[in-house]
Amino acid sequence: MDVGMKNISNATSEATVHSPEASPEAGCTWSRLPKPGEVEPRSGLNRHAINKLILGESPMVLSRSLRSRPDAKRSIRLVKITGSGSLLEYLNKVEA
Repeated sequence: MDVGMKNISNATSEATVHSPEASPEAGCTWSRLPKPGEVEPRSGLNRHAINKLILGESPMVLSRSLRSRPDAKRSIRLVKITGSGSLLEYLNKVEA
């Protein structure tokens, strides 16, 4: 699956999933976890609040950890913003 990034270290804050075959995640938007003290612009949630939703035994929002190499110690955490199982979908359910 191509997430629209050639090099993870030069990745922008958002990526759109492009898949040649039709898949449930085709056209979904993923965003990096905001830096400490910043908020995710579309949801208004800070890093701590998003971490509560994406981590744990039964996460409410999908996220993925990407490493530049298999042996890398650090990774980039991407949070699913739109589509099924996304942050905005979860927030809309909670509001209703």
